Amino acid sequence: MNKLGFIFLFFSGMLFQDISAQSFAEDQSVTQKVLQELNRERSLLSQNLEFRIKEIDSKISNLDESIQNTNSSAEKVEKLLERVKFLEERQEEIDKNTISVYKYNYSSAVLNLASMEREIKPLNLFNASREFYATLDQVSNPMHYEGYQEWFGEFRKFVEEEKKNDARLSALSHILTVTGDLAQGTPFTGMFAGTVFDGIGSFINSLGWGDKKLKKQSTEMLKLTTTVAQFTHDKDLIETEWESINKNLDELKELQEKAMQENLVQILEIDTKEFNRDFTNETDAKKRTQYILDISKIAENKITEEKAKNPENWKQDYHDQMIAVQNLKIRFGTITFRILENLKKYDSLIKKYEEDEFLKSKIADLKNKLNTVRNSFESTFNPQEYIKASNEMYVVE
Repeated sequence: MNKLGFIFLFFSGMLFQDISAQSFAEDQSVTQKVLQELNRERSLLSQNLEFRIKEIDSKISNLDESIQNTNSSAEKVEKLLERVKFLEERQEEIDKNTISVYKYNYSSAVLNLASMEREIKPLNLFNASREFYATLDQVSNPMHYEGYQEWFGEFRKFVEEEKKNDARLSALSHILTVTGDLAQGTPFTGMFAGTVFDGIGSFINSLGWGDKKLKKQSTEMLKLTTTVAQFTHDKDLIETEWESINKNLDELKELQEKAMQENLVQILEIDTKEFNRDFTNETDAKKRTQYILDISKIAENKITEEKAKNPENWKQDYHDQMIAVQNLKIRFGTITFRILENLKKYDSLIKKYEEDEFLKSKIADLKNKLNTVRNSFESTFNPQEYIKASNEMYVVE
């Protein structure tokens, strides 16, 4: 399978159901709706806390004025004690706001992490890419061009007949035997292409006046083979980037699985099978919404429990997890951006060969397939918006 095929196979994971771009959009909408509701609740609480703090500040100011104006030591002591009480109440309200912010932010981290399980598995992209790459492989193989296989049979016969007298033809015969059926995709590039060129040249030179038709055809087939070899070379320059992208995707998947294990399994104590059943593989958007809403409540309760158990250092672990998830989201968005940019490089490749006398019909088909892949990708992912949303996924205290 070609390099981008592996990339989209990674995106599809091992999921055997067709998750369309519409489904992906629904997942984003589900997460967004839940987070909007959670943020609405947090905002209301924050407003109430802010109002309460202003009330307390007003009372403290009044007490300060009373303390300053009174001459009674007993009254000053009483008011100072009352002032300390209000300061404690004020700190309690501030702590409530901090907990509220952490509840929302950690819920956002968990829900975004959960959504990534479905975001990296849109099978529609892989399905679309298969047609594109099947066409790309056809352009890269001269055996798929009209008349080439029949002519190649004549050429192969010449190679076998003359290999005893020519070391280069003997080497060509050997490599043709090793590669087997060339129609199955042996790339006409590199050392192999050079050996074929030499062999075709020898074949053409061996043809006399009585073989004018075959000689003319062979000359055309040499041009075709040369053009296809150059096209394959140019294509391979683009595809080298997929190796790096594949590596980054593998690393991302490992980190995402690690984060899922740490947050959903270890911290929230959610069963993986249950999660896969009720969210990852669930097709009903309403059920997924309710499930991640339930998860958000579990996350909020964990924050409350941790604050009660470890009042001095309860923030750090959750803060670290939130940063890790945010980095994953940004990294995922960056990879999708790289994929889109690399897809665009095929435009230049197509433009270069779209008027070639041998390739233009297949290039036209390739262009249509590329547009299908890119449109499918762009309708599913907007890398810049994804990265922007990842940078803004948390609220500030």
